[in-house]
Amino acid sequence: MPRLLQKTFSHSQMEALIKVAEAVNSTLNLNELFQLTLKESIQAVPDADGGVLFLYDDEIQKLVCLSYVNFTHVVENISLDANESFTGKCFSTREPVLINSPQGLPVETETMTVRNRQLLEESIAQHKGQNALRAMCVPLVTENDECIGVITLNGFADGGTFTDKDLRLLQAIAGQAAIALSKARLHEDLKKKNEEFEQIISYQQQLLLKMNDGVGLSDMLKQLSVQIQKPLSLLTIYGEYLQMGNQPDGLAVQEFPIRSGRLLLGKLFVLKGSGEKITDTDLYFIQQSILYFTLEINREAALREAEHRFKAELMDDLLNGMLTENFIKRAKRLGLDIDNHFLPVAVEAAVSAHDNSMADLLYKRELTHLFQVEVNQRFPGSLVVQKQQHYIFLLSTRKGIAKDVQFEKVKRLAAELQKFIDQQQLEACLKFGVGPCVHNIEDLPSSIEDSLKVLRFMRTTQMKENVVNSQSLGFESLLIANKDKDINGFVSAALGPIMEHDRGKDAELLKTLMVYTQYIQHPGQAAKELHIHLNTLHYRLKKIADLLHTDLQNPDDLLNLQLACKLLRNSAE
Repeated sequence: MPRLLQKTFSHSQMEALIKVAEAVNSTLNLNELFQLTLKESIQAVPDADGGVLFLYDDEIQKLVCLSYVNFTHVVENISLDANESFTGKCFSTREPVLINSPQGLPVETETMTVRNRQLLEESIAQHKGQNALRAMCVPLVTENDECIGVITLNGFADGGTFTDKDLRLLQAIAGQAAIALSKARLHEDLKKKNEEFEQIISYQQQLLLKMNDGVGLSDMLKQLSVQIQKPLSLLTIYGEYLQMGNQPDGLAVQEFPIRSGRLLLGKLFVLKGSGEKITDTDLYFIQQSILYFTLEINREAALREAEHRFKAELMDDLLNGMLTENFIKRAKRLGLDIDNHFLPVAVEAAVSAHDNSMADLLYKRELTHLFQVEVNQRFPGSLVVQKQQHYIFLLSTRKGIAKDVQFEKVKRLAAELQKFIDQQQLEACLKFGVGPCVHNIEDLPSSIEDSLKVLRFMRTTQMKENVVNSQSLGFESLLIANKDKDINGFVSAALGPIMEHDRGKDAELLKTLMVYTQYIQHPGQAAKELHIHLNTLHYRLKKIADLLHTDLQNPDDLLNLQLACKLLRNSAE
């Protein structure tokens, strides 16, 4: 091998090659190696005045400048496609390129983009020689036969030239440099992986400390946002929504589910630039954080379960009249402001059935927490309790607020809760029964019972309204205490014969009676509403009286029919 090299290179070139080999093998620092490779190459070739070392960036799929000599810093902005200019051609074909005249450069660089050409001309504008601008370029091919970049040497002085021997020498140098660069890159990768591993270990330790300290989801989310340098959001099934970092419009969002087995506990949202990819290391940090988010959400769920149990016990004591001094203390600890007035609201959430009782239980807990968050925003010092199939809101209201104002606030609360539930696709239809506002906690049990009765009456009569105040009901309030079957029985007894008649003969006697009971004092208006002649109305009324065996001129009989029709109207769409 030495004899072959001696026949190929002169003594001075052999010395230069040995010097280059010693230099490039003297460091594993990539930046130093880039600069050493280029400087030693220029010194080894007599008529070389400068040069650029390009490496191929797999991520952007371009050749980028990593080192340069005797060019201005503008050259750093040049990035070449694999076939662009003689440099890209050398990389893609792995064939050396030799240009010995200024006239040859325009031909060899004609495939350059306009921007890259402008950058090149600006970077060599300082060189004004008449016969300058010669170049040669060789590929950097590793011992694994991988082309990782190119070395380009340039001559700017008049009278110089590059020879074939210079080109072969540069190829030999490039071979030495490529091996050294490959080793240095391997070393850098290993060093980077060690650093990442240390970061991961440190991050896990910090998460564990935060978990043990009970700092909560907010601090954990902040730690992750700082670690991956991206804005984040976190939404849990219990209604918590947290944000970290500046979140301008236009950013892309990547979702990461937070699960405990099959159960979805929440979602992590990572905001990033359009087209930006999350690195593998950052993905690891995200997955580790999600593990701790899951543990923290489950821990908070256990706390909520305990809180729910305490609230249920408190409600049982309240309804049973066990209003001891201990009761007052427990109510305060659970957040109820006992110095204000109390407005009880019974809420029913008609939901689709779940596959298993556990999912149904968690769903109800989710609604309970959502209700508590929203209620406390509008009625501070209030309490939300799940009671069997219902939810009881003990709303804390200030003294002196008019009843109609209080009711409007409850209606707005109901609208906002239903809107949020619809947006989250939780499939629940809410009904609100509002009891009387009371001044003393001793009066709460009967007021709560009234709110539950209103809710039961709404369900029985299938009222279209979703918020009903017990004190706004008229004759309906007399029926609240009755059972569902009694109300249905009353309607059936009063109107059953004409219902059966209409079904059998496709008649409209029931519709006629319901309209008539609304316009008893104005039969002409009733006929107009029914689009029939007044004589036809009287004929139908006589038919109804015969079927029901009643006298429509009798005030008692007529009142029963009015009540039955009104109840039926409330349940109709």
